[in-house]
Amino acid sequence: MIYVRAVVVWVGILVAIATLGAARDMLLAAWVGKLPAHQIGTVAASVVVLAFSYFFVRAFTLSRGEALAVGALWLGLALAFEFLFFHFVSGIPWSGLLADYNVFEGRLLILLWLTTLVGPYATLRFVNLRRGS
Repeated sequence: MIYVRAVVVWVGILVAIATLGAARDMLLAAWVGKLPAHQIGTVAASVVVLAFSYFFVRAFTLSRGEALAVGALWLGLALAFEFLFFHFVSGIPWSGLLADYNVFEGRLLILLWLTTLVGPYATLRFVNLRRGS
């Protein structure tokens, strides 16, 4: 049951990050430039994932293994969406999608995926530390 809830929460993450991305493209890129907007947007999206992770962990009792599994589930869903939707629906070539992973060019998308993977586990550890457990 926890994984069904995790998928529902992931849809919320998707909507939040898509909204953030639209705002980044329409507002921020014109103001600071495309690459800085990408970098700021990636950090902001990572914060969104951490916020959702925190509320998810607070709302449901998770073991460490479940928290890691939820992070892996969210990452798998996100990567599937990223590559399938943007390639087959939006028509972005594979090379364009993979360019977002080139940290040597200042692209930081890998940061978002790492945050997505470890976010539930990291926030579980944070919540448990605050509870004293």
